[in-house]
Amino acid sequence: MMANSVVGRLWDYRNSLIAFLTPLLLLPLPIVVNTSEAKCGYAVLVMAVYWCTECIPLAATALLPVIFFPMMGIMKSEQVCLQYLGDANIMGAGGLMVAIAVEHWNLHKRLALGMLMIVGARPALLMLGFMIVTAFMSMWVTNVAATAMMLPIVRSMMEHLKEAEAQDHNLQRSRARDTIHSTDSTVNKLNTSAEDLLNDEHMKQMHEEKYVKLSKGMSLCVCYAGSIGGTSTLTSSIPNLVLKGQIDKLFPQNGDVINYTSWFLFSFPNMVLMLVTSWIWLQFMYLGFNVKNTFGCRKTSRSDRQVCRVMQSEYRKLGRMSFAEWNVLVLFLLLVLLWFTREPGFSTGWGSLIFNQERKFVTDATVSILICLLFYIIPSELEFSCCHSGSFNVNGRRKWKAPPSLLQWDVVQKKMPWNIMLLMGGSFALARGCEVSGLSLLFAQTLEPLKNIPPVALCFFLCFIMAMLTEICNNAVVSTVLLPVLASMAGAVELHPLYIMIPPTIASSFAFMLPVATATNAIAFSYANLKIMDMVKPGLMLNLLGILCVNLAIHTWGTAIFQLNEIPSWANVTNATTAPTAF
Repeated sequence: MMANSVVGRLWDYRNSLIAFLTPLLLLPLPIVVNTSEAKCGYAVLVMAVYWCTECIPLAATALLPVIFFPMMGIMKSEQVCLQYLGDANIMGAGGLMVAIAVEHWNLHKRLALGMLMIVGARPALLMLGFMIVTAFMSMWVTNVAATAMMLPIVRSMMEHLKEAEAQDHNLQRSRARDTIHSTDSTVNKLNTSAEDLLNDEHMKQMHEEKYVKLSKGMSLCVCYAGSIGGTSTLTSSIPNLVLKGQIDKLFPQNGDVINYTSWFLFSFPNMVLMLVTSWIWLQFMYLGFNVKNTFGCRKTSRSDRQVCRVMQSEYRKLGRMSFAEWNVLVLFLLLVLLWFTREPGFSTGWGSLIFNQERKFVTDATVSILICLLFYIIPSELEFSCCHSGSFNVNGRRKWKAPPSLLQWDVVQKKMPWNIMLLMGGSFALARGCEVSGLSLLFAQTLEPLKNIPPVALCFFLCFIMAMLTEICNNAVVSTVLLPVLASMAGAVELHPLYIMIPPTIASSFAFMLPVATATNAIAFSYANLKIMDMVKPGLMLNLLGILCVNLAIHTWGTAIFQLNEIPSWANVTNATTAPTAF
């Protein structure tokens, strides 16, 4: 009993013990070896343990380079601190503020219901509609917000679909029973009634099992689509922004090779491919894939009409679009348009025409902050009547009060995930420290034997490792720790850095097996009362499908977009002339 009590107490204090013991146990590394590489490696190991165990908050761990690097003589404190507000951080902050404005005015729900009404109410098409809407929302708002918004809609639709189908079944049984009773004798009527009772109980049980299974599939499709949709735009997922920041820090002469447009051109087709394959697999598991029932012409059932009425009713509750919603929509579209046309790659963008883009004065961060500023300037309504709102003055007259702007700072303070900013900054500081200390070069020399592995096999293996690690660790943490290593690996194996770094970055979002893997999985797991195996069974196949899709993408249109057939001069890769060719 005493031993159990001691173990229990130690377990209660496990976070404090890990936080104190980890630096002490690893301390011989910088003391005995006493090189810059060893000192930086010590900092990397301590931060990796802290991040993986979450013994202290992730954002607090991200601040450790401010302590370690100056004390160990790797970088000056001001040089470390500058890494925490890079271009990628500001771009991400601007994108998050726009997403907060979209959520604040409920514009995302209006768009979601509008798209669902277009798709229709057949279960297979409804599942596809849920996935399309969630993925689309995750491109612009956080995938957690998109999933949390869609799951209540899924539950409501399933309840109405179940109720309407049960009413249809009862009506058909009642008509059949009336027909039999009007023609049978008394004895046959008694036998038929007993059979009907047994059949009704059996049908109710089958009906209940059917909708339990269907509800699981619908809930899972939403959380999976949220993760998939987060890969499509540069600002929709933390690993995407971490990659952008790492490329700019490690390869400052890259010429803005990864911007909003180039990333979208590569990742959006991959997202569509992944979404379709995931829908087919989930439909096969939970609905049974039947092309005729899914796409064929058939009479609209009562359950379909009921679900359509529910969607229309929910949409009507939102009322007409307000002045604020129209402004948010216009500013949102303007932001996307400016991002796409700044440096589209296939033609001269407005950044080069208006500003001096040879020195890259204007970036995607400039655009995001410009639009954010407009959210704080434009009022949420137009009302010039002095009797509209406000308080009474001493003469008893109502004073006019200007309406609030589209976005208020107190709203941003409550909803803004500030920890993401610190986490990204910590990743950039860590990468810079590895470069300055020479640890990146040491990694490159250690990984040089990997040149003997075919590039296609290496890419697939890295994606698989990243996807599996993300099942047990936060994808932001995994990408933060491993992307600098992958950048060093590119030099060691004489491959284009983007060929090594982009596929694992996208694969870090393909964590579909466990509820602890992503916040979207955790929300669906608790909301739909799922079991672990309910996620493991479809999730394992989806992980493999995602890895195959991203490998297909990088070896086809990815090679053309990022010119992966030749290693550029900015990559600092010596003794190499070509990268892997496409399939």
